[in-house]
Amino acid sequence: MEEKRKKVSVVIPVFNEEAVLQTLYDRLAKVAEARHEEFEFIFVNDGSTDGSLNKLIELNSQDKRVCIIDLARNFSHQNALTAGIDEADGDAVILMDADLEDQPEDILKFLDKWNEGYQVVYAVRRSRKVSLLKSLIFKMFHMLNKKISNIDMQIAGIFGLMDHVVVEQMKRISEHNRYIPGLRNWIGFNQTGVEVDRGARYDAKPRMTLYRLYRLAFDSFTSFSDVLLSLPLHLGIILSALSLLSIVIIFIFKVFFDIGPWGWPSLVSIILLLAGLQFFFIGLIGEFISRIFFEVKKRPLYIIKRKYR
Repeated sequence: MEEKRKKVSVVIPVFNEEAVLQTLYDRLAKVAEARHEEFEFIFVNDGSTDGSLNKLIELNSQDKRVCIIDLARNFSHQNALTAGIDEADGDAVILMDADLEDQPEDILKFLDKWNEGYQVVYAVRRSRKVSLLKSLIFKMFHMLNKKISNIDMQIAGIFGLMDHVVVEQMKRISEHNRYIPGLRNWIGFNQTGVEVDRGARYDAKPRMTLYRLYRLAFDSFTSFSDVLLSLPLHLGIILSALSLLSIVIIFIFKVFFDIGPWGWPSLVSIILLLAGLQFFFIGLIGEFISRIFFEVKKRPLYIIKRKYR
């Protein structure tokens, strides 16, 4: 009796990527031809305003392995990935971006590791074809994230493979401010990294702006660490100790050397510093409250307009 072929679901969020979809599909199809597993390609149209949806429908008409989830609007990159994960029913699920920075050929490495028994395989990027500034920002983010996280956070993005056992646990997580690489680490199971070279984006115009990257980083910091919540307490203790020390120093200078406290510029500077810190921490607390606000509403993470299979 012939053994049933394993199924691999490839989940790809799409936002205004019309120009690259044909090339991406062609490269994915070649990867599928090189393997014995059954493949499906799940494209999640995250509110594209160009011709991405029409191009995907064209690909779907040519190859029924191409599945389309058309979201009602743009729900964000992480929520679009979540929609694809929820739809996938493969024995393994691969997450990747559509812009060719994640190279389809690296999927072969993930599948080899999966067949060795690993349940999570993530891409470890040897190099990035981005500006020096952006590369430095990414490195600083990953270093800080790994340092303050409550879990063993891997230096990796979304590109990688999850076994269906891991995917089933991922589907149980409903939090709104999502950082999927962190959730993948948090779930656990047998994980390993595979070194890959980051490709160049096809049009050199990144969809993720610095602000969006900042929001994603903040979601990661607040989801997997309580350091930011405890920071005001620790800083308050330090400032109180410094204030007490300054009082002692001023007293000593006045009593023993007859030198009075310094003038108003130093006083104003200290007041402004403390006021700035107060506003910063009020804003930080507000960010955490806003996350609680959205969680208790229990709104769906995404809304599907239509599926094409």
